[in-house]
Parts: sequence; structure tokens; C-alpha cells
Amino acid sequence: MRSYGNVLFSFYCEDIFFKKGLLDLLDQVYDEESSLFNNEINIKHISESNGFYAINIVVLSSKCIFEKLPKIDKTFIDDDIGVVVFCSENMMHIIKGVSGYENAFFFTYNLKISEVKSVFKKIIFGGEKSREIFFKEITLDKLTNREWLISELFNNGKTQSQINDMTGLSIKTISSHLRSAMNKYHVKNTLEYRVKLSNMNKMRFNKLNDNIIKHDFI
Repeated sequence: MRSYGNVLFSFYCEDIFFKKGLLDLLDQVYDEESSLFNNEINIKHISESNGFYAINIVVLSSKCIFEKLPKIDKTFIDDDIGVVVFCSENMMHIIKGVSGYENAFFFTYNLKISEVKSVFKKIIFGGEKSREIFFKEITLDKLTNREWLISELFNNGKTQSQINDMTGLSIKTISSHLRSAMNKYHVKNTLEYRVKLSNMNKMRFNKLNDNIIKHDFI
């Protein structure tokens, strides 16, 4: 953990060089801005205090699309913590609204250093109002019962043909419900949707056997 003023940053980054670059950038932002206000720089320190506004910085490599997202430690933080995420465009769609990433600000790989510095400056020195601009809660629209059921079967590896056999719904209807669910979950294709579902903490599905499924939809 690293604190700048009353803002506490936690880092989730496997690339030590990228992490070192982020730390150097934060140091630079803090030192430059502090000098303008004649603030003492020695308040920058390692800390695990509860009195800080906590920010997580998460750096996701492209291979993370096939893996579990980093599990964020909430020992010293509230549920509405802000998360700054460095990731690809595809990963951004996948993790929007996922548990632990509800209040996220995204940098994709076409970022500019000047933009990153500007965001960090506003997070550290801009106060609560400024942070609210960056960390608005990302919510997922509620799925209908059929969308939930089809999503569960899809997440369990069932093909549309198999879902048709189990539910009696036409392939066209299944495809329509799946597209609707994907739109609500902010993903662009079935691969992204499958990965997003696998990273959801809780699946609000009821375990249904084939007879109940047939009975419900025929």
C-alpha cells in the first residue's frame, strides 16, 4: 500500500516494471502538485490506516481474459472503493459491474501518460466531488427469468441446440434472449459473456432439472 495525502492506493499488478512505473508516476504527480502549494512531501508513506480514502489500482494482462480476476482485499476498505483499471478494451467490457469492480475507472492500452497523470492528480488533490466523477457505480440491468435460465445453461457449457432440447424454446428465441442478456451485461460476444459469467461472485440461478425446465417452458 502507498498513501499520498489521505488517499491510500493498493496495487494488483504482476508486472513489477509496470508497477514501478506507476509508483514513479504517482510520486511525480504528488511532488509536482505539492510543490505548488508548498506542502511537505514527507506525508507520503507506506500505511495501513483506516483513515484513508482507498483506491485500488488493478493491471490486467491480456491472458486474464481466460483467468479469474484479482481478488481484492477489503480488510481495510469499504465496499464502494474506487478501482483504477489498466486493461484491454475486451477486458473492460467483461469486468464492468463485476463484484469488486462496481466503481471503476478504465485506462485502455491507447492511454497517454498525460491523461493518467491528470486523473491521478484529481483523485489525490481534487477531493470527494472530483472522485465521484471518476468512480460512478457501474450497475448491471436485471435479467428476465428466461435470460437468467439460458445464461446459466450457457455458462454450464450447453449449446443452443442442447438448450433447445432442454427448454423447448426455439433456437431463434434462445439466441434473442442470449443477445439481450449480453447487452445488459455490457459484453459484445459470447466469449466475453462466458468469461464475465465465470467471474461473477454469485450466480442468481436456481438449479433446475430437465423436467422442471420442460414444464416451465412448454
